Amino acid sequence: MKRKVSLSIIVVAAIALFTGFAAAFTWVTNHKKLPQPNVPKPAVRVPFSDPVFGTNIMRLTNARAGKVPGIIPTYAKRQAWNADETRMMLQTGDGLMMLFNGSTYRFVKVMEGVQGDDVFWHPKKPNMIYYVPYNNTLYSYNIASAAKTRIYTFKGFDWADTSGEGNLSRDGRYYAVACRVYDYQKQETRYKNLAVLDIPARKVISKLTLPTNLEDFDWVSISPTGKYVVVNYADTTAGRFHGVEVYTRNFNFLWQKPLGYGHSDLGIDDNGEEVLVMGGYDESANVTYINSYRLRDGHTTRLLTTAWWFYNHISCRNLDSPGWCFVSTYDGEGRLTDSPATWAPFEDEVFALRLDGSRRVRRIAHHHSRRFSPATPDSDNSVYWAEPHATVSRYGTRVLFGSNWRQKIADPKSCDTYVVNLRGKW
Repeated sequence: MKRKVSLSIIVVAAIALFTGFAAAFTWVTNHKKLPQPNVPKPAVRVPFSDPVFGTNIMRLTNARAGKVPGIIPTYAKRQAWNADETRMMLQTGDGLMMLFNGSTYRFVKVMEGVQGDDVFWHPKKPNMIYYVPYNNTLYSYNIASAAKTRIYTFKGFDWADTSGEGNLSRDGRYYAVACRVYDYQKQETRYKNLAVLDIPARKVISKLTLPTNLEDFDWVSISPTGKYVVVNYADTTAGRFHGVEVYTRNFNFLWQKPLGYGHSDLGIDDNGEEVLVMGGYDESANVTYINSYRLRDGHTTRLLTTAWWFYNHISCRNLDSPGWCFVSTYDGEGRLTDSPATWAPFEDEVFALRLDGSRRVRRIAHHHSRRFSPATPDSDNSVYWAEPHATVSRYGTRVLFGSNWRQKIADPKSCDTYVVNLRGKW
């Protein structure tokens, strides 16, 4: 019996070393003010422990050495890892899509010709990427053979995609797009209709004609199960074709809320319900909030409130381990300087947030990035890629974020990708 116990201890210790799990690790779950310490920018592929939260972090890239304007996750709403997590996709600030080993994080290659606002992994086929290269045609790209295949062309339109923020259904079957044309006389883009493509059938199965006077449009996406289409028209007006609208896959209208523009993602809660998780600003309370909206009926749940000066990105890409969203906060234009005395809870932080309304959190890391500063005081002059855009892996075991580590803030080459290893902790 003694020998069996000893062997068990040895096995557990070996697993702990392999996964990076520390027996003494305890999640930080409070809502207290925890200022970000001044930590030197880490060397590439040298793991370190977050001094506040105790998580294992590693810098993956060196954009400055590669002479590229940042190497960062594509977006919080986009999955960085392929279906079996053997490969990972990042991008440069000028749009090159880069393939990495999904475990060692070693660079593999630039995927030549793979570009556009919609570039995503097939959720089930590890070697396949889908992309729309800034036009009206969906292609597939095989990462092993580099073969490109035309899947479907939305004829009669100049562009057809999600406008950069949608995803495929989690089985890879459905793809909702916004179809646009360019009015050369008025020199403006016109949104004409929404469409749902059945990718294996290579057939549009439903359409919705948009109003001719449509002024605001942000993004469209099929939901993870493929049952719903969600559209953000990006204004705070009540009524049809405004705010956020949700439809069935066949474009039967379900509900509308005047939610305006806010960062968001589509996820699944513990009850198996599909939800829109979205941030916003509550003027009456002067706070930033994160809510979830149940897709089938619009039922609203307040998840968290934070200081008013926070922006946030939201990732629900943990579709194989649902029930949480992953949030990365960053300061607004007015927050050009800070100090521990003025720090607020969750400031410049990556954390997991429960989707049940309990306000339960698991705080993950400070990202040490700064988009706005006296040298870059507004959105027109700042470096967009310095926003962390934290995105989570399929099982919630790893989180990527971008950061300039508050060094040379105005230079996009300062932006690199970092990974937090949560294996054994989740």
